[in-house]
Amino acid sequence: MATATAPDTIAAIATALGPAGIGVVRVSGPGALAVARRIISDGSAGGLPDRVATLVLLRDPHDGSFFDQALVTYMAAPRSYTAEDVVEISCHGGIAAVRATLAAALAAGARLAEPGEFTLRAFLNGRIDLIQAEAVADMVAAPTDLSLKAAREQLGGRLSGEVAAARAQCLKLLARLEAGIDFSEDDVPPVDRRQAAVDLSAVRSRLDHLLDQADRGRLLRTGVRLAIVGSPNVGKSSLLNALLRSDRAIVTDVPGTTRDTLEEQLDLEGIPVVVVDTAGVRGTTDAIESEGIARSRRALAEADVALLIFDAGRELNDADRAVAAMVREYGVPVLAVLNKSDLPEKTGDGDLTALGIDGPAVPTCALNDAGVAPLRTALLELIGGGDIRANELPLVTNERHQEALRAAAAHLEGSATAVADDLPADFIAIGLHGAVRVLGEVAGEDATEDLLANIFERFCIGK
Repeated sequence: MATATAPDTIAAIATALGPAGIGVVRVSGPGALAVARRIISDGSAGGLPDRVATLVLLRDPHDGSFFDQALVTYMAAPRSYTAEDVVEISCHGGIAAVRATLAAALAAGARLAEPGEFTLRAFLNGRIDLIQAEAVADMVAAPTDLSLKAAREQLGGRLSGEVAAARAQCLKLLARLEAGIDFSEDDVPPVDRRQAAVDLSAVRSRLDHLLDQADRGRLLRTGVRLAIVGSPNVGKSSLLNALLRSDRAIVTDVPGTTRDTLEEQLDLEGIPVVVVDTAGVRGTTDAIESEGIARSRRALAEADVALLIFDAGRELNDADRAVAAMVREYGVPVLAVLNKSDLPEKTGDGDLTALGIDGPAVPTCALNDAGVAPLRTALLELIGGGDIRANELPLVTNERHQEALRAAAAHLEGSATAVADDLPADFIAIGLHGAVRVLGEVAGEDATEDLLANIFERFCIGK
């Protein structure tokens, strides 16, 4: 991966390719303004004022032919996204126009940016820290409003502030310890161990508070995978359509209509959910249906949660019992659903208890949105989404951050043990050094080149 300290100028398409009102090509680096002037008409080349959109004609640097009209905005360093000179060219949307604009910028002296290189330069130039850089990617990929809000708060620096404060607390205690070690023969008194224990506990409490939110935070970022399982004709596909509020799956009265898994994205009150509709499970000699059932098993094995659907309007049969046994086999958390609750009840909670299903089932009717509302509420509670809606958004959503905070807490635990065991100050300092290093990796102060490469290679080219 190229570094932002290289004295070159990069360019990339910053918007999605496809029919659109506009497309944006971003150019960043010391030669950004020169590149822009080489591809705009002579009549507008005289002035590209800072932070002002200028209407120009774009021309091919090779033969001077005009190919588009665009708005060009020049942002002089350091008041730009990358803290370098940046030019953004807003040309007409569409694949051909945007690619032609990028080709002109490359012909004028820029090179194609690598994935995430604009954000990498923003980080290396001190514009943002590593937590905020990762938040940029999370904002682009956010599947729901809550996911977007959580990423926006990280970009705003809330988590960065907490991590910086914890690291500063560690450094302050470490400085006192090392002063006592280095100047033990002078008049510097040793660190008060009771105060050291209090200070370590304070930092640990700060980290524990962040870690307590981490599982809920990861839910916002990665969501959950939900498998809808049941015997044929219990209404699995109807429930999928009702949850999605669209006719996505084919619904008929013929058992075994669904022969394959069908995967869709669901926004459940701000929680991203991947819903997988599966083939009905029953004994069959049909080769295609058998393959569908095998895929149902795979979907269940990969699921975080299963909706186990029963038809409340008929008595349990052998196929229902087989599905219940299959779900128990995989050990996935289960929410039992008594579908078709508008019909006279022939299967209830008592019947499901005999199948080894704990807790009440959710009565549901897929005919209208009101009939699915209890299922939405129960599902939200099962996956922990209700806590997110009711409380402050969690700060920690990234698994890398979570692992680093756990490692820092473990290092601090080592220091606390050294204090409790009355070990020399050198031993107390070991854990603090580890915590400082790990917390520095979170925000980027101590980030390695390999870590940066691993993070930024996941970005899109234009970021």
